[in-house]
Amino acid sequence: MAKLKKMLKRAKALTYLPFPNRTPADPPLNSPLDLIREYVRAWDAKDAEALGRLFVEDADFINVVGLRWTGRRSIVKAQKFGFDNAFVGASLELLEAHQRFLGDDAAVVIARWQISGQVDPEGESLDARRGVLSATLVKLEDGTWLGVSCQNTDIAPAADTNISRGGTISAASYIKGPTPAELAASELVDD
Repeated sequence: MAKLKKMLKRAKALTYLPFPNRTPADPPLNSPLDLIREYVRAWDAKDAEALGRLFVEDADFINVVGLRWTGRRSIVKAQKFGFDNAFVGASLELLEAHQRFLGDDAAVVIARWQISGQVDPEGESLDARRGVLSATLVKLEDGTWLGVSCQNTDIAPAADTNISRGGTISAASYIKGPTPAELAASELVDD
C-alpha cells in the first residue's frame, strides 16, 4: 500500500511540458491525418528521428505489446531498435485512416495498417501482421498539429480477447461460430 501511495504522489507531482508554438515535424502536419501519412513515410524510410518529430516532447506511445515509451527520445530510441532488428526490410501499408475532431484544437486519428517483411530474432521471415494505430493530437499556435499520445495494437484474426495461461498471452474468442459440419449442411454453401 505504501508503494502505491508513493506512486500516486509522484504521478500527482508530474508536470507536463508546454506545447511548442511551432511544429518540429518536417513537413508540418497541417491536418490530423497528416500524422498517419507522415508516420507511414517515416516508418518505411526507417527514419526514427522523423517519426519522433510527429509528437510533442513528452508524448506517450504504447506499442503493440503494451510497452509504454514516454517522451520523444524514448519513442525514437525504441523505433530505431525496431528498424535495426525486426523491421530492417519490412514495409508498412496504410489500409484506412479516419479523423475525429474534439473541438478546435484536438483530434483523434485511427488507422488500420499492415506490416510485411518482418523477421524473427533469428532473421527468418514472418507472415504479414495487421493492426490499428490510434493517436490523439493537439493543434499548435501556428495552426499545425502534433501527436500527444499514441497506441498501436495488433489485430488478432478471429479473436475477441486475449487469455493468459502459464505466463503466455494468446488470442481467443468466446464467440462460437458454426462447426464445419454445420457449415457443410448450410444452405449458404454452394455445391
